[in-house]
Amino acid sequence: MNITVLTNRDLASHIALSRLIDLLGAHRLSIFISEKVGRDHSLPEPLMALAAFEKKIIADSPHSFDDLASKANCKLQDFGDIDGKVNGPEGVARIQATQPDVILSIRFGLIIREPIIEIPRYGVINLHSGVLPDYRGVMASFRAMVNNDAEIGSTMHFIQDSGVDTGDILSIARIPLNTRQSYLLNVLNLYTAGCDQLASAIRQLESGAALQSQPQNGEPDYHTFPTDHEMAAFFAMGHQLFDQAETDLIRELQG
Repeated sequence: MNITVLTNRDLASHIALSRLIDLLGAHRLSIFISEKVGRDHSLPEPLMALAAFEKKIIADSPHSFDDLASKANCKLQDFGDIDGKVNGPEGVARIQATQPDVILSIRFGLIIREPIIEIPRYGVINLHSGVLPDYRGVMASFRAMVNNDAEIGSTMHFIQDSGVDTGDILSIARIPLNTRQSYLLNVLNLYTAGCDQLASAIRQLESGAALQSQPQNGEPDYHTFPTDHEMAAFFAMGHQLFDQAETDLIRELQG
């Protein structure tokens, strides 16, 4: 099966991509990467520190994103030279050239629209690091920690239009929220079960069975990046965005 993976240049994507390549090694993979999520905007200083910590972990890893693509017998591709216009003629042509049977999206930072959605015969499947429909948008686990949820989860759903995190749900994998761990480590822990969700869907498609999905109900809010005030409330609860002491645990997740 031809599988095109859309991902992002961040730590969670690095961990997910490494695991997914192992799980889908029997298939022909093509990998595209975005450089960030969302538009250019000013983030609170703690989120800038989190991004810097993630970059250092990736830089110190024995395997770069290019190395992971090589392991998958492909070349890492992006849309930087066309100003991120993934839905423009050149962007669509690049996706079409991979002849995807299915597209998998993991933390991809660009919104894809109908010209691309219509390409793969099995559709576009997104892995969202939050329980839908309650936590659409970015940093779902941050919101779950603030809300004192007992669990966090990853939702596998179709992308059927240009809406963000609105497509029909295929499955939700939940794990306990560990309040003794940082936000970052809780998020990274989602991708073991999350990648298994994606691999299970591929096995089902390969067997000739159709994927069963359910539409989302309600009109929940879309969550953007936390404000300074929301960050202060998060820290007041005793939570951390990241913890240097968890570096070895993160390395284990990287494999």
